Amino acid sequence: MLVVIAKLKAKPGKGDALAAKFSEMVAWVTENEAMTLTYACNRSNTDRDEFVFFERYPDQAALGAHSSSDRFKSFVGELQPLLDGGMQVEMLEEVAAKL
Repeated sequence: MLVVIAKLKAKPGKGDALAAKFSEMVAWVTENEAMTLTYACNRSNTDRDEFVFFERYPDQAALGAHSSSDRFKSFVGELQPLLDGGMQVEMLEEVAAKL
């Protein structure tokens, strides 16, 4: 099982706009990507401009299908004016989980 952790920070005052974009993308993934097993956006309680995505994929092919989709590419472009810096992405191998 592949796990992706992506950390993003909104520009000051853009946290709510970024949260709205993330909610739209989570809804799209839910409807269109059966092989994306988990796609969860989380917002910091202490810094409302910080977000963390937690994603799970059964294999590299499923991750590749997600990250190469036209919708994902468009989504990344939509985020650029709202982000303070880039994304920090970490790839992990799931050892054990209860979801």
